[in-house]
Amino acid sequence: MPAIFSIDYFVQLLGAFAAVLLLREFFSFRRLLPAKYLLTPLVTFCVILMALLAIHSSGMTRYSTFILMGLVLSLVADTLLMIEEINLFKHGLIFFLTAHCFYLGAFTIGYGFSPWHIAALLALCAGIFFFYRKIYRASGAHHVSVLVYMLVLGAMLFFALSHVGDAGSTRPVLLPAGAVLFVVSDVVLAINAFIKKIPHSTVLTWSLYAPAQLFFALSCFY
Repeated sequence: MPAIFSIDYFVQLLGAFAAVLLLREFFSFRRLLPAKYLLTPLVTFCVILMALLAIHSSGMTRYSTFILMGLVLSLVADTLLMIEEINLFKHGLIFFLTAHCFYLGAFTIGYGFSPWHIAALLALCAGIFFFYRKIYRASGAHHVSVLVYMLVLGAMLFFALSHVGDAGSTRPVLLPAGAVLFVVSDVVLAINAFIKKIPHSTVLTWSLYAPAQLFFALSCFY
C-alpha cells in the first residue's frame, strides 16, 4: 500500500475536514446557530468520506464496514444532538449507542488476551461505577439508558486499548487515541447535561470528538 499521504485526494480531504471543523467551532463559539447547524453534520460527513477513501484504496473488509456503519450512525446522532430548540438527547443517545456497538465489533476483530488487560478492565469498571454514582440522580428517567451507554462505551475503550502493542500497523496508536478522546468528549457532555453547565461546552466537546472519529476512519487505511 502506498504511503497514506500519497493517496489521491487524501491531503485535500484532510484539509477540508480541518477547515470545516475550525469554521464549525468558530460559529458555535459565536452562537451563530444557522452556520452551526450547517457545518456540524459536514464535519462527520468529511470523516465518512475519509473512511470511504480508505475502503476505495485498501478494499472493503469487515473492519472497515463496521467503522463506516458507526460513522453513519454518528452522523445521525450529531444531527439530532446539535438542535438546541428541542431536546433530542435520548434519540441521539440511541444512535450513538448503536454506533459504539459497531465500533466494538470492529475493535474486537483479532483480539488476543494479555495479562495487563485485567488491570485495564478493573480500572475501567471502577471509573464507570464512580462516574455513574455521580450522575445517577441527575440523569433522572435516563439513568438506565445512560448506564447501558456507559457500559458499551467502556467496552469500546477497553478493546481499543487492547490493540496497544500490536505490530504491523498504526492502529495501536489510532484506536486508543481515538477512543480516549471519544470518552473524554462524552464525559464533558455528561457533566454539562447532568452536573454543571460548561460555557461553550459544544466547542470543547467537538474539539475532542471530531479528531476521535477521524482517527477511527484513518485506521481503515491499515
